[in-house]
Parts: sequence; C-alpha cells; structure tokens
Amino acid sequence: MKGVFFVVCALVFFTAYSLSQQSVSRDPAGPYLGQKPPGTTAMIFAPGIVSTGLDETVITFMPDGKECFWAVLLATEMEAILTSKLVDGEWTKPEVASFSGRYLDGWPAIQPDGKKMFFHSYRPIENKKEPSTYINIWCVERKGKKWGQPKPLGAQVNGNGHSCNPSIAKNGTLYFSKTFPDGSEKICRSRFVNGKYLEFEKLPENINIGKVNYHAYIAPDESYLIYPTDAKPDTICGGWNYYVSFRSQDDKWSDLIHIGKSVNSERSSDSSSISADGKYLFFRASTKTNRVKSLPARHSLKKLIEREYERPGRFTDDIYWIETKVIEQSRPSEFK
Repeated sequence: MKGVFFVVCALVFFTAYSLSQQSVSRDPAGPYLGQKPPGTTAMIFAPGIVSTGLDETVITFMPDGKECFWAVLLATEMEAILTSKLVDGEWTKPEVASFSGRYLDGWPAIQPDGKKMFFHSYRPIENKKEPSTYINIWCVERKGKKWGQPKPLGAQVNGNGHSCNPSIAKNGTLYFSKTFPDGSEKICRSRFVNGKYLEFEKLPENINIGKVNYHAYIAPDESYLIYPTDAKPDTICGGWNYYVSFRSQDDKWSDLIHIGKSVNSERSSDSSSISADGKYLFFRASTKTNRVKSLPARHSLKKLIEREYERPGRFTDDIYWIETKVIEQSRPSEFK
C-alpha cells in the first residue's frame, strides 16, 4: 500500500516487450477476455478493456480464465475492484464488483481452485460502522456461480497493523504483507490447517531484504514468489524491478533473482499476479504513448473523456502478461 516511486531515468532501455498502443488479437468468446496468449514476449493485456486510462494494479482469474477481477487506483485516492465475465459467448462490460465501490478495496486474489477470493479493504470489522483504522484481509467464498458476502480473516492474519496484498497457494497457504510497530513491513504467510489459518510467520531475511517489503505474489504450487523491489543493485534505472525467489521442497528460499529484460525495464512498476494454472505472469508497467496531434473530427468533452478512459494512459500504469517460462529460466539447479 505504498505510492509508486517514479524515477526519472536518463538512459533508455530497449526491452523485449512492446509498450505501444498496438492492436491485440482477440477472440470475444475465448478465456482471458479473449486475448491472444503472449508467449515469451510480454504484451499489454486487454487494452481499452482492462488496460485503460485508469491506473490498474492486480488482476486475478477463475481457473478456467472466464471470469476476472482487477483493482484500479483512482485519482480521488480511492481503490476499487472491477470485474468482467464470459456470458453467452461475450465478455460483460467491466463494472464494479458487487461487494466493492464504497470502501477502499484492492489486491484481489482468487484461490487456484476457484473456491475463494481474498482482497484487502478498510471496510468496518467487528460490527462497527466506521472504516477500520488498519487495512485488513477479507475472504469471499464462491456460492455456485456467484460470490457470497466477504468476511474478514481472524487475528492470526489481521489486526495490530496493516495486513494487505494477499496471494493464495493451491494448498490454502496465504501470503501477505504486514506492518509492525517499528514501522517495518514484511512479507509473511499463514498456513491453512484444519479449516483455520495459523499464526503468521515472516519469510526469511533474504526475501525481506529491507525495512519495507510488500506486493509479493506466490505461485499456485508455492514453488516461487514474485517480488518487486528497488533495493537491489541490479535494478534497471534504479527503479522498481520484478524479482523471483524459488522455494525448495524442504521450505528453503533462494536469494532474490532479477527476472530479466523480458519483464523489467525503466517502465516497471510494483504489482504482479500469476494465473491459476501457473502459465502466465501478469505484471504492472507504464505504457509508452504518443501525443496525438489531431482527431478525425471535433470531440465533445464527453467524447474526450471516453477516449481517455478507453486507451492505456500516459500517466498511469497498465497490466501486461507473459508466459512464466521466463521465470523458470532463472531457476537455480538446486531448486529444480
């Protein structure tokens, strides 16, 4: 829950992924909003639908890729969760999720089996009317084809500081960020045992490398963790880059490894997620756009605003995706 730290960089890096407003092949009745899969070259995801003039952060999908939720940061300092799903061969127009739109809600994460979704929120807890002092993690269960009512997780995860940025493994283990009385923020996890979350534990110091650590996302099989940081010496332009830590079967974690220029550039941002099948990495980055000198016809204010929304923005971040093969290329032999 930190503001994005923008770094003005004198060098221009030519990266492997496209950051232009090019058209993207689309099958309206296909999964992942009908977008053509990206391969090992990152592509902007659903421009004009998900990647718009708004500031998008994290996206999550049902296991079949036919329903998705993503968060947007708004200029009013509000955060909301949007949704779209495939109905009768067509994707619905994006709208605010049924449980969002009043309180600050963000960072949705669907459990890989599709049975639960987690998100963070300032909404009231313990039957109080006022928003919570701290941001907490909430869970909503799938009820047939719909979602039930969100409920906050217990004190093993929430309370005594912010708990945010949830991600969830197939086995139910929850990974999240937690603030502490000394002002530090650490990546933590809580194991799911006998239907309950256990007391959280901090991940080791080779992951929590500084005082402030957040926005990590766990792979569905818990074999690696994606983590954005600007604290490593090999970051491009000294800004936010995406790193990976691999986990062994005996729960040892590798040092953070730079994913490389297929994902990282001077435009990298600070949020990512992984599809339920582990095939795709979604990540946040700014988009290079060109100033338009003229339009085909005169536009009213309404049309100008609509046009602003429908295109990836110059001053906001968008969502990109790429095959997770680019992550596996970094896996050390001792973690294979």
